[in-house]
Amino acid sequence: MPEEGLETQDLKEQLESARENAEKAGEERAREEKDIRWLTFLSLSTALLAGLAAFASLKAGGLANEALLLKSEAVLAESGYADNWSEYQSRSIKAYLFETQAALAADPAKKDALDHALYEHLEADKLKPVAARLRKQVNDLNAASSEHLERHEIFAKTVTFFQISIAVAAIAALTKKKGMWWLSLLGGAFGVALLVSGLAGSGRGGSDETGGSPGAGEASPRKE
Repeated sequence: MPEEGLETQDLKEQLESARENAEKAGEERAREEKDIRWLTFLSLSTALLAGLAAFASLKAGGLANEALLLKSEAVLAESGYADNWSEYQSRSIKAYLFETQAALAADPAKKDALDHALYEHLEADKLKPVAARLRKQVNDLNAASSEHLERHEIFAKTVTFFQISIAVAAIAALTKKKGMWWLSLLGGAFGVALLVSGLAGSGRGGSDETGGSPGAGEASPRKE
């Protein structure tokens, strides 16, 4: 009887040990499945952040190129405005010289000088609206270039936030710390907010104000 009792006790202990091992194995399996689940979400979020970073980088580069193009057009328009102003001064000086000549001359030279002075005044007056248009064009192009640069900076900051978030997500995957993943998502949320802000900015552009060079051409011909 004592031997049977010992065998029964040993059997109970073995069964108890097997049950505990089975429970531990089940808990371990559940934990692994849970880890696999959030690591899958981490991978998906990282891929999404990478895609958004690529899009923001593309927008930033495009806006920078557009800003440089608009600035170049503004410089050309400024050159046209300077040519126009030089032409206006030349016409005004010639008109003054003809008026001085008329004051000192007698008929018919006086009448001829006055006709030339009137002609130069009329030609100078024709240059005023061209100058106003060119001045407005320069201001519009410079404003559009500045606006594009501001939006470029927003998208550049967006790319930085996304890149930092991706780096933190990589650390979370290596260490399997969910807190790092949440930190990565927080950085990504800031990046998305900046991305929306950049996309919401209405570009004044200035592509319809690119007539600087033709304007300069209107001012340059001199009729003698």
